[in-house]
Amino acid sequence: MKRSCAALVLAFGTITTTATATTATTMLASIAAPPQAHAVDPTPRSEAPNTDDCPNKIRPPKAETTSEVVAPGSTSPTALPTVENEYGSCGVTKAKGFSVPDNTAAAWMVFNLDNGDVIATKDPHGRYRPASVIKVMLTMVALKELNLKDTYTATESDTAMEGSAVGLVPGVKYTNEQLLYGVLLSSGNDASHAIAQQLGGDEKTLKKVNELAQQWGMKDTYIADYTGLDKPGMSTSARDIAVAYYQAWQNATFAKMVNTDHVAFPAGEGTTFEVWSDNGLLLNDENGIGGKTGYTDDAHHTFVGAKKEDGTRIAAVLLDTTIDTGRGWEQAQQLIDAGYEAQGTVGSLEQDNDDEATKATSSANNDSENVAEPTSKSYGSAPIFAGAGVLALFTLGAITWRLGRQED
Repeated sequence: MKRSCAALVLAFGTITTTATATTATTMLASIAAPPQAHAVDPTPRSEAPNTDDCPNKIRPPKAETTSEVVAPGSTSPTALPTVENEYGSCGVTKAKGFSVPDNTAAAWMVFNLDNGDVIATKDPHGRYRPASVIKVMLTMVALKELNLKDTYTATESDTAMEGSAVGLVPGVKYTNEQLLYGVLLSSGNDASHAIAQQLGGDEKTLKKVNELAQQWGMKDTYIADYTGLDKPGMSTSARDIAVAYYQAWQNATFAKMVNTDHVAFPAGEGTTFEVWSDNGLLLNDENGIGGKTGYTDDAHHTFVGAKKEDGTRIAAVLLDTTIDTGRGWEQAQQLIDAGYEAQGTVGSLEQDNDDEATKATSSANNDSENVAEPTSKSYGSAPIFAGAGVLALFTLGAITWRLGRQED
């Protein structure tokens, strides 16, 4: 059955057991603090920026906010060394039969998830900010080091995280698998922080995600914040994000998680609410198999999505795009569809250090350890609930969506 955008409505408050207004209010308080600045939409674009002259081969475009102002007494991060562009151009490079659809992304890449073949790309090594699509790195480190069944008790430090949130409640226990669903489905920075604390804290987690990026040959990437928030030095490229998701999708647990529309999520006192994927490609395209959204004021919209048709999986990465010609998932959908019509390739994501990369991707967690099973994908019979608790949860969803504009 084709997924419907109406499913997103369910994300704003469907509750699966009896909840009280008090519980919902507690959740509201946990997610609403601290106050967030309203996100500013990027300057409208009628077409994609011209990158033929490689304007971002050294650093991302100049920040539009103060997010990357260096703190007093600190020094500006040194730019990453430039790398050889194996695609030969910072403009569009495409295989025969690939027709570039309208889009406003500064950089993008379309590639085969099954073998790493690159079908088409634009500014593959240009440096850009990733926003939340970089959460794939935190996820993969967690899948390697943490047991999905182990539990973690949320803290006020988790719920005080800036940006988007899944809605952790201090004092409530969550499995690591539930936390990762919170990271991947709703881009929760609160859940990301909870995962990071189990990996040794913020600094150790940053070290680990950057080490993984190096192992995977992501030479345009420096992760300054594991949630994807903009900070000095933050950098990646369409090629590097493609490498990351190519590696991640080889992990069965990751592939299952991003292909999940919704899960029941603890709300405290034996109650749950439904957390829905914010990935429009998954929800609206019957062949969608998931991916990740992203947005910050300086990164603009970013997106990764994939489809599976006739046994072949093709994915698209978009960096620094706007929504003037469609949402990120719609632009990705059109790029992927063009990929299915192409013949041949223009490159490959396969690395010389395949054995090391595969080792870094592997996980001790198998699918049988996943405990937060997704609920039915049939929306026609979705239950309707009423009452103060549900109303409060609906408001919670609205606040989550608004805060997600800061970093989704």
